[in-house]
Amino acid sequence: MSAWLEASFNYQIGQFNLRVDFTMEREIGVLFGPSGAGKSLTLRLLAGLESPVRGSMLLGNRKLVAIPGGITLRPGERRIGLVFQHLALFPHLTALENVAYGLTGKNRYRQAGDWLERMHLQELVKRYPAQLSGGQKQRVALARALATEPDLLLLDEPFSTLEGPLRRSLRRELKRLHRETQTPLLYVTHHIEDVCSLGHRIFFIKDGRLTGSIPVGDLWSSSSQAGAWPALGWGNLLHGRVEQKEGGIWFLWQQGALELSPSVRAEGGASIFIPPHQIKLLYPDIPVDPQLAQNIMEGRVVERLSLGSNTSLFVAAAGLQWQVEFPQRSYTDIDLNEGAKVRLAVRPESITILDAKS
Repeated sequence: MSAWLEASFNYQIGQFNLRVDFTMEREIGVLFGPSGAGKSLTLRLLAGLESPVRGSMLLGNRKLVAIPGGITLRPGERRIGLVFQHLALFPHLTALENVAYGLTGKNRYRQAGDWLERMHLQELVKRYPAQLSGGQKQRVALARALATEPDLLLLDEPFSTLEGPLRRSLRRELKRLHRETQTPLLYVTHHIEDVCSLGHRIFFIKDGRLTGSIPVGDLWSSSSQAGAWPALGWGNLLHGRVEQKEGGIWFLWQQGALELSPSVRAEGGASIFIPPHQIKLLYPDIPVDPQLAQNIMEGRVVERLSLGSNTSLFVAAAGLQWQVEFPQRSYTDIDLNEGAKVRLAVRPESITILDAKS
């Protein structure tokens, strides 16, 4: 049985060449890659807003594109919904009129009202976009895209301007709508939280090429962590050696060493992976937990980023740059500004061994 979506495109714009070839089931797929990788262009090709040099596309066994072959269905014929990063709501239309815009028939306003009710916006049907909050506008845009009952919904970073509880709430709404409608979603994002909490499968794209895909659940397996998490720009991947010394098992690199769990059975060349939330910051005047005492590093803050409800800290220590992640409410009484001196610690059990000989 074929996949729900089968797409292959070759597209040229200036010096940039996009070549993508992938399949997707009726799931939530996440398209992830750096800026300029071709994520938004891929969505535009799927939606029919751009035409490939060569390509083919099947959606639910309907042939939408065949070049060469002379088949290129117009956007309105594809049954594909698209929510843009900037939503593209009509400012002169009410919420109800925006949702009804793509519908036909005498019942279109009743259908639009039903969708706004599903999005908990029934009290706001007569408001214009300028009278709505950011989250309310997002829900109107989603309602408008889903009201046409598309065979595929494309979302180009629709929550990029939202943070914290509102972003999490809308992620839950998307998952609920997917369960209720079984509409497959392809979602472009730069946020790790979106990948982990929303997606079923992640597609990696770089320099105009899809470099692979894995189920999101497999991101937590040690075999995936070596390649997938660094591709996401998240986590700490180190290359070095595993040795037994001083009555313990250690991972060594040029300018540092970390003690490993006694259960490790490996030696020689290896890589390790440490999730950012498993690296702890030490308070200057509080005794160190014995489990952390062997793996302490002194460093200096290089950069501090806000990731919604979390903070991501980049620290230069032991010849490397480390990523540390923690809730914003934590470590509020430690100086974490750029250039500040900090101490990091890692529990041996938090270190995953990759590509080692046993």
